[in-house]
Amino acid sequence: MTVQMRNSLLASGLVLAALIGAGGCGPADPSEASTGPGDVAVLPAGEKVDLAGQAVAGKITIYDFYADWCAPCRILSPALEELANEHPEEVALRKVDVVDWESEAALGQEIEFLPYLAVVDADGNVVAEGDRSFPYLRKRFGVDLMSVLRIL
Repeated sequence: MTVQMRNSLLASGLVLAALIGAGGCGPADPSEASTGPGDVAVLPAGEKVDLAGQAVAGKITIYDFYADWCAPCRILSPALEELANEHPEEVALRKVDVVDWESEAALGQEIEFLPYLAVVDADGNVVAEGDRSFPYLRKRFGVDLMSVLRIL
């Protein structure tokens, strides 16, 4: 490992430690619902989610699959809540704590990485999951959620 690589890893670790120590960029518990005007709700932790069946009719429903131990999830959570608060008539945010990799929430969606998003359109069609969710939301709402994660 080169000195430059080691210094880069050290700097990244310090930033991550500072974020975790400060509670990330959002609430200490990402499952805490937003206090804004948006439609934000927490689904039962670890339970399997029927994306189309649990979507909010007439709104784009964003499912935020996260875990308390996931630092990037803690950073992304406030940005998703802000999106829901800015578009309360169009967006419903549903937060799902996967708990661990063996939970029904993780296995049911075949989640292999976090944060993991899924998007259901206003008509109940699953339009994006995983990495495809980020460009979909950028195109639809003009928000670059990937840039939020680039601080890590």
